[in-house]
Amino acid sequence: MNISSQDLSAYSLYSSQLRNHGRTSKKMTQESVFGKYLDVDRQRQKMRELQPGRMLDSVYMQFKDDYQKWKAKQPEVIPPDSQGWTDENLEFLEKHYSGELSAFEIYDALEIMQRMGMLNEKAKNCAIGSYEVRINMKGGAYATNVDPNSKAAWLHGFDEAPMINFHSVSDIFSWAKEFREEDYPDFITGAEALVRGWV
Repeated sequence: MNISSQDLSAYSLYSSQLRNHGRTSKKMTQESVFGKYLDVDRQRQKMRELQPGRMLDSVYMQFKDDYQKWKAKQPEVIPPDSQGWTDENLEFLEKHYSGELSAFEIYDALEIMQRMGMLNEKAKNCAIGSYEVRINMKGGAYATNVDPNSKAAWLHGFDEAPMINFHSVSDIFSWAKEFREEDYPDFITGAEALVRGWV
């Protein structure tokens, strides 16, 4: 998302509805592999180490940056040609993303599932917590400028994203099977954001 300006007044990448929705707000039963990104003390320290005039990217953007660096070092994933919840696609995912997954592997599996037609844009973005309900900003790009001693405003709800509770591909399958589009009526697709001039 490229939004040119100097002042970021308020930006919420994650809908407050996500926090209140029963299907997506289940408590973690074990430590999340996203723990590094959910560590508030770590984020506060990063804020304190910022040079004057600099801003800290939101946790989602920090994670996305790290994911892209990781992805660049991985062999190309070539999924089957079939689309949807086919036996071939399920077998491929179970084989390619076996066992306990890292945070990057979870995100990668969601990306591949969208490419394979198993998740539409809405489902995939709801899983990663990035469906948008409203944006209130004068500018900036997925960044936040807050007092490091305040509440963790830079999380922008990343700690509420369903994917932080995933540990295996079967967790993703279970969530995807329960996902209902009608439960997220305010979702704004990338195409709509483009039309509105947000990207």
